[in-house]
Formats: sequence, C-alpha cells, structure tokens
Amino acid sequence: MKDRKISPKKLLLAAILAVITISCPLLPAYGAKYAGEPFYLGVGAQALGMGSAFSAASSDVTAGFWNPAGLTGITGKQAAFMHAETFGSLLNHDYMAFAMPLGTSGTRFGGISLTRLGGGGVKITEWDLNTNRPRIIREDSHADYQLIFSYALNQSERLTLGANAKFIYRDIPTSSAYGLGADIGMKYAAFDFLTAAVVVKDFTTTLLSYDTGTKESIYPTLTAGFMLHRQFGNWEAMLTADSDFRFENLRDAAEFWMGSISADTHWGAQLGYKNMLFARGGIDIGRLALGGGVKILPFQIDFAYLKYNDLDDSFRISALFFWS
Repeated sequence: MKDRKISPKKLLLAAILAVITISCPLLPAYGAKYAGEPFYLGVGAQALGMGSAFSAASSDVTAGFWNPAGLTGITGKQAAFMHAETFGSLLNHDYMAFAMPLGTSGTRFGGISLTRLGGGGVKITEWDLNTNRPRIIREDSHADYQLIFSYALNQSERLTLGANAKFIYRDIPTSSAYGLGADIGMKYAAFDFLTAAVVVKDFTTTLLSYDTGTKESIYPTLTAGFMLHRQFGNWEAMLTADSDFRFENLRDAAEFWMGSISADTHWGAQLGYKNMLFARGGIDIGRLALGGGVKILPFQIDFAYLKYNDLDDSFRISALFFWS
C-alpha cells in the first residue's frame, strides 16, 4: 500500500477550515466586551463607501484589514494612505499599508499595515476637598495602534487563503497595554460572477495586557460575505454583502441578536467605467454610505461619506499607489 503525501497547502487549508468551524463557539467565554471596538473602524474609502461590505471584494493592499486572502488580487507593489478626522474631529484615524507579491511564482503575497485611532481632550480630574466637587487637573490624549503582518496564497484558481499576525498598543491616560492576535480568511470564486468569503478576526482571542496588571481579551468576530460581479462592455457592476457575527452579548447594541450571539449587516454596490471612474453606495449597519473614486495609474483616489445618527457625519479620503 502506497503512502499518500499531503501538501503543505492542503494542511494549511484544513487547519483554517477547522479553526473557522470550532474556534468561534469555544473562545468567546474568555473575551472582554467591547475591548476591540477601536479596531473595527474600517480603512480605505472604497470599502467604506460600499458600506464596509468588502470581505469578498477586497483585492488590493487594504485586504490586510478586510480579508488577508484578498491580497492575492494584487499584481505588483501597492501602498495605501488614509487620514480622517471623524465625528466632528473627535478622533483622528490614520492608516498606511504596503503589499507586494513574494517570489516569482505569483502564488504568494505579503503585506504590512499600521492603523492609529486617537484623540485628545481627555479630562483628568481629582476630588477637590474645598468645594467637595471634582476639578480638572489636566487634559490628556489617548491612542490605539495596530500593526498587521499579512500573508496570502493561491491555493487553486478559485480558492485563496490568508492570515494576519497583529500587534496592538493602547495608550490611555491612566495606563497602557500591549496585545497579540491573529486573523484568518479565505475567498472562493464559486463562479466567474460569484465570490464567497469567510474571515475570522481575533480567532485565538487577542490578549491585551495592561501595565496595571489587568488583562482582557478581544472576542473573535466571524464575517461571512459574497460578491456578485459582472462586466458590460466598458461598464463593471459589483454587489456585495457581509454579516459580522460577534459573541459579546451585545443585544440591543447590534442589529440582530439571539442570546450572546449578534449580527451586523453590510450592503454595498459599485459601478465602474473603464476601470477609471467609480460610483459607490451602501448600507453600513443601517447607516447610509456613499462614495466614489478616480483611478489614473499609478494613483487611485477614493472618497466616502458616512452617515451617523447620533454623531457628526464623517468623510474619508484615501489614496492608493501602484508600481511594479
């Protein structure tokens, strides 16, 4: 009887499928509610203008955030930059990323990205014994940093796989924290016009260790999505949908919930002309998103408008650069 050898790619695929299947129901018990909120704000105005429904559509350098498997869509070196002052300049959101093919086979890809979300105006108080009231002694700032290393490979013509290793630093007025985590993702082109995607962020839980001795972990988030894509002469149409499943007992804070499991939905559309001009729209957890873009190699400029009911509306502008 001949021994059957299993290729490393098949082993990686089996491991990813196993983790996706079993990790999310088991790991949430060790998480901390809302610990990962600063890292859920999306990046790239293209994705944001499509309601953040981008797990199956991601195919450029920003895929390191949305779905690392999407990095297989790049054909050369790419860089991305975004700066935004959100919610009436309450927060500054900065992002930069770089990705490129690895080797000459055209099947392996790597990327690195850095995100910063921070702001000022945090009032530090102490109790005034004379007035028996709190008084402000100073104002401080806060920031969350996330550094992501991404790797993706073409498992076959239809299946792509990806993984992230990420490092987190949190700086708040009273303490600071470091964290480690990982994401995994896959994309499957079921037909030429239909692509499905699955992403598990923080699939091992992301541990945050504070200098005060406190520790907390970020729950896994499972995202499932699809993309419908058609070409009509010079025109190109795309419809996308994502659903984020979380396990933090969010209840009324989410769109849909049952027990400790909740779901938030994202819907998006893009219409492109000659791969140069783009119009976009979407619904991001019930909120309107609009956007557009212009691509004139080696540059692509995208913008997005995001509607918020309880906060100031936000605008995003991002830039992509392409070179060989």
